[in-house]
Amino acid sequence: MNIFLSGMKAFGITTLLLFALLSSALSQESVNQSDDKGRKQGVWTKSFESGQERYRGQFKNDKPVGTFFYYYEDGAKSSEVVYVGEDGVESNAKFFHKNSTVMGEGKYINQQKVGVWKYYDDQTILSSVEPYKAGKLHGVSKVYFLNGKVAAETPYIDGLKTGAFTEYFSDGAVKIQGTYRDNTYDGDFVQFYADGKKMVEGQYVAAVKDGLWQYYADDGRLKAQQVYEKGEMVKVRIEEGFEAKEVPMELKEEDKMDEQQLIDDYYKQTE
Repeated sequence: MNIFLSGMKAFGITTLLLFALLSSALSQESVNQSDDKGRKQGVWTKSFESGQERYRGQFKNDKPVGTFFYYYEDGAKSSEVVYVGEDGVESNAKFFHKNSTVMGEGKYINQQKVGVWKYYDDQTILSSVEPYKAGKLHGVSKVYFLNGKVAAETPYIDGLKTGAFTEYFSDGAVKIQGTYRDNTYDGDFVQFYADGKKMVEGQYVAAVKDGLWQYYADDGRLKAQQVYEKGEMVKVRIEEGFEAKEVPMELKEEDKMDEQQLIDDYYKQTE
């Protein structure tokens, strides 16, 4: 009797092992398959050289369907793309920080960003909002301070900075107002002190200073006036009580509008 039970037990273990091996083989065979027309069908996956899975998703007649998962090499999820319908055209995506919080989210149509995309730091605080049309920035992009106030508003048309922009201090006061045309300064430009008094005002034409530029002290007094012709200063007047070194010849680099720098600075605050 004991011999019979031992035999049955061994048979059961062997059967389970064979079943597991067969299931594994069938599973492997069902991944990364194409039909006789060369169209991807079923589950597809790809791995890093380390062997860690890089992405996993499903295709139907060569079109991505359902949810695709993407991973960092350490195994943490890097993004998740959910396809709408079975034509592979529209999808909603989320990108993740290493700590699993959402980094960004928005919609794709034909693999191009569309609509409003939102980006967050790894503490889930909103850092920027960007509007897209056919994969290009189109509309007013906003960057935020950690306190939730807007740091900058920049208008885009077909991917190019175009129109009136504003940059702010962290308390919401206006820091800079100006106008872009095809990614360059073009039009009136005004820079303010934190208390709202004017610091600089003038005009750009095709990215260079043109016409009268005026500079003010923080108490509101006029410090100097400069006259430019197509970027070349042709006249300058320093007001009594001020020295030439107190008047900037060009806008300081740190005062120039730079959305990417604002975003980089934002993340430095969170480190």
